[in-house]
Amino acid sequence: MESRIKGKVIKIVSGRYWVKNGQDVYVCSARGRLRRTDGIYVGDYVICNIGKKTMSIEKVLDRKNWMVRPPIANVDVVIITVANEPEPDLLLVDKIIVNAYAQGIEPIICYNKIDITPEEEIINVLSQYDGFIKTFRISSETKEGFVELEGFLEGKTACLAGQSAVGKTSIINAILDMDLETAGLSKKIGRGKHTTRHLEIYEIHKAEIIDTCGFSVLEYTDIIETELALYYPDFLDFASNCTFNNCTHTREPNCAIIEAVDKGMIGEKRYERYLKFYDEIKELREKEY
Repeated sequence: MESRIKGKVIKIVSGRYWVKNGQDVYVCSARGRLRRTDGIYVGDYVICNIGKKTMSIEKVLDRKNWMVRPPIANVDVVIITVANEPEPDLLLVDKIIVNAYAQGIEPIICYNKIDITPEEEIINVLSQYDGFIKTFRISSETKEGFVELEGFLEGKTACLAGQSAVGKTSIINAILDMDLETAGLSKKIGRGKHTTRHLEIYEIHKAEIIDTCGFSVLEYTDIIETELALYYPDFLDFASNCTFNNCTHTREPNCAIIEAVDKGMIGEKRYERYLKFYDEIKELREKEY
């Protein structure tokens, strides 16, 4: 006899879906039409038919947000992880922030490996986000800063994002006392080696965290260049003073953002990355049309 349950997809491997309902976990298949349409993502709430011989997902419930790369859904927080090695890619950080805001996800920044990083290097990165992004200083080796981080995550579903080898999986290991596979930098190319081969939700006390793989995550899809500045909270207080209502803050006269950069009220490096991001989006859109 079959029964219908509501559950949450916590892991996907090779066409099988681990669905959690209360304390029970079912390994389910899925109808082909579900895989072909919007797909099934880690974090999805689903309706399943549970029988003696078969267990299958019948319906994916409405999502509050989702990402195509990586394929995750219903996320509250993205933990953008940086470290002194590899050298922080702050353009990537800015892109993740923008796309998190566009999906209604709160971005935070965690500077990992603080036990082996000079203070000035930490300040150089985190000071660029002072006042509008919540930041944490942590060490997955010594567990410094984890009490504050875990307290913030309570009651939330979070995903990890950032370059390989910054310690995303090590953070999960530190929180859960697990031993997930990790890898450091490739000595030949100075880049991180990928170790996460699938997406999975782990419970951490009163929160959930998704281990994600890949160098570039939360990639933008629907943002157009003329609306990019709307996702820069440090720009918003100044933008209303621009002469032109449709100011892109790139080269227009009497632009309040450019004036704020000149006066040191907006970081010059952050603004330069904005211009680069703006040009990338514009170029991609022009290629499409």
